[in-house]
Amino acid sequence: MNPPTRSVFPLSLDLLYELLDVDRDLAPRHLLRRARQEGAVVSTLVLSLAEREGVALGEGSRAELARMTRRCELYRELDAVVRAVPGARTVKGPSLNRYYPQGLLRSVGDLDVVVPDEATLWRVLAEVLDRQEAVEVLMTQLDTDGRRDLLVSVWWLGEDPMLDLDRGVEVTTFAYGGLPEQGVPLRPELPAEQVYADVLAVAEERFQRDFTLKDVLDLVCVLTSPAAPDPAALARVAAGHALAPELEELCLKTTGHPALAPVVPAPLLDGLRESARLERARRAAAGPLAEAPRLYGFQLTEPLRRGAGETVEDHDLDGVLLRRTPVADLLLVTGELVGLADHETAQAALSALAPWPERPAPRTAAAPVGSGS
Repeated sequence: MNPPTRSVFPLSLDLLYELLDVDRDLAPRHLLRRARQEGAVVSTLVLSLAEREGVALGEGSRAELARMTRRCELYRELDAVVRAVPGARTVKGPSLNRYYPQGLLRSVGDLDVVVPDEATLWRVLAEVLDRQEAVEVLMTQLDTDGRRDLLVSVWWLGEDPMLDLDRGVEVTTFAYGGLPEQGVPLRPELPAEQVYADVLAVAEERFQRDFTLKDVLDLVCVLTSPAAPDPAALARVAAGHALAPELEELCLKTTGHPALAPVVPAPLLDGLRESARLERARRAAAGPLAEAPRLYGFQLTEPLRRGAGETVEDHDLDGVLLRRTPVADLLLVTGELVGLADHETAQAALSALAPWPERPAPRTAAAPVGSGS
């Protein structure tokens, strides 16, 4: 039997009225409108709490909550499929969902997967595409000090394409990408224990955007879970992954809400304070790191294929780089714009190449997950 992970923190509509600074005299629809400004995680949580607390929901609200429930179930099933691939691990998403109080729904944007090498990356995507038809692939290649890393994601439409975000699986051969311009390097390895990996993945989001209430609630549910990490150990792990300043910022944002302040243990803040100071000093002394060369994949073929193999095949066409992969053919470029002549060169070369071999169908047909595309 799996050990319990569900937080017992008393999340409620009343608390969200307070956290979102909405007048308690206003009807719940006003709370939902404000929650939508924070994103799908918070708005889905409001709907989930409203249902639990007996608020009358209309047909549209019930339909949205049902779609988000199916979306989470799809990702939960894909998460299990991915984690069955040796070496593959997932962070955030369904992993964070398991900390939230029983009966409450934390929506999931995409599934984040970390793998040790490129062969495992293609094995993961093969398992996903055996179960889910995707329409788009995105690839980024980073070259750092002789190390080549890939970020590859596949995407398909949400259940209601007009209302829902696209769904996808993002696979990386590194754990945390960092922010080289601020002296934070790529860190290839996740912490061994899942709860530390999840918390640091939330902290890493700060390199992409400001923290929001979603991040605060994620931290609250982790810290009040039976699976909560040891505070002093969490501070040490954050320091070891160059994330002490970001985790300290998230903790301070959390304690800035009076109702949430008791959730953050003093030993965690105490442990982060000095390591955050030292990390900021290290970054200042190091200055911006040399920007790693990047290549971006422009998709040339669709739909995505169920290709055989676990490696890529590159063709250098007088400076135009065509990359063939088990899921699609891509034109690799150094920026967001693709030259028409380069595109035509790649397409002409591709038409002269043999089709990429398809991999055999599974001996036992892979069951589709969720509600399809």
